[in-house]
Amino acid sequence: MRRLIENKILKAEAGAVRFPPSGGFREGFHQRLTPTSSFPKEGIARAATLLSCTKSLLILLIITCAAISAQAQHAGYTQLSDLTKFKQQFAEVAAKTNSIKSDFTQDKNLSMLSEKITSKGKFWYRKPNMLRMEYTQPFSYLMILNKDNVYIKDGQKENKVSTRSNKVFKQINKIVVDCIQGTALNSGDFKSAVYENKGTYLVSLSPVNKQLSDFFKTIEITVDKKDYSVNTIEMLEGTGDSTTLHFTNKEINANIPDAFFAIK
Repeated sequence: MRRLIENKILKAEAGAVRFPPSGGFREGFHQRLTPTSSFPKEGIARAATLLSCTKSLLILLIITCAAISAQAQHAGYTQLSDLTKFKQQFAEVAAKTNSIKSDFTQDKNLSMLSEKITSKGKFWYRKPNMLRMEYTQPFSYLMILNKDNVYIKDGQKENKVSTRSNKVFKQINKIVVDCIQGTALNSGDFKSAVYENKGTYLVSLSPVNKQLSDFFKTIEITVDKKDYSVNTIEMLEGTGDSTTLHFTNKEINANIPDAFFAIK
């Protein structure tokens, strides 16, 4: 039963399963899930984290970019009327950012689960388009983007996907380039807006690209005014599910060896 639920969640998240309005799996699991002896908390946590893997990679790629939301949700922020200066500064910082290293905490809220799922880990980014996102708690899960390939390691299982042959990862590569060049705010894939308070910017990107909108509805990212590094990212999906990443112990332009972007 536990594996069935995990697989159903994963397939639904990937778009491989479309639930009917009633009946079947959705009707059987209409109520919010709670840990049981047959499907314990760690199983729920694992399914919740795994279903976020591709979305997390997209989030990671947008770390040097920014994100979204309705103005009613921006309490304490005022909208920037002139984005020219911000975009220029943003592009300059992106050009100078060669690597990023950080710890992260991920909080996942699923409409079908009765409690928040929290995961922890580390990530590394290095130009040109090399990323490593490693979950360390409550279990180990590794995802690496190295130029034209994505590598995933779940326990003893390893998978490799070519970004050239996969439409989703082609889009990911495009986002990487936009982030590296500092042109994400001008991308036709997103509708953007920027807000500010005393210490942070809130950059808002709403996906207009169909492939991206299938992954998320809105993303809200707070950016530190001191160094333009990301403090938090909150992603809202059309289903009402949400994922929030909190970044701590950030190091900009740290030395990151090639070995970090390979599975061994």
